[in-house]
Amino acid sequence: MAKAERHSNPFGWILLGALVGAIATAGVLLIASSMDFDGGYKPGPAEIRTAAEDAAAVAAARPAPVAAAPKPAAPPPVVTVPPPAAEPPTVDAQMADDAAAAGMTSRAPAEQPTN
Repeated sequence: MAKAERHSNPFGWILLGALVGAIATAGVLLIASSMDFDGGYKPGPAEIRTAAEDAAAVAAARPAPVAAAPKPAAPPPVVTVPPPAAEPPTVDAQMADDAAAAGMTSRAPAEQPTN
């Protein structure tokens, strides 16, 4: 009697390899992200500083300049000038017709001032 050949399904091995690869990749990324490559390994998260934070720290370390208080000046005198009396503009017949044609006024005859 001949021995039966055994055929295995490679899908299980592919699935297992993908799972092990994903876990290994996540582990390497986790370790690499917590390392400080310039100063060696330090436990804990890496500190990331920007130029703006460095400038703020330098500015905070400097003492604040002290400005001299300005001398109070005497208030300027208040001069009240009455507004000039406004004269109504002179309106001739042509201006009144143009304004009425544009719809700005009614076509009622305007009262002319008597002199």
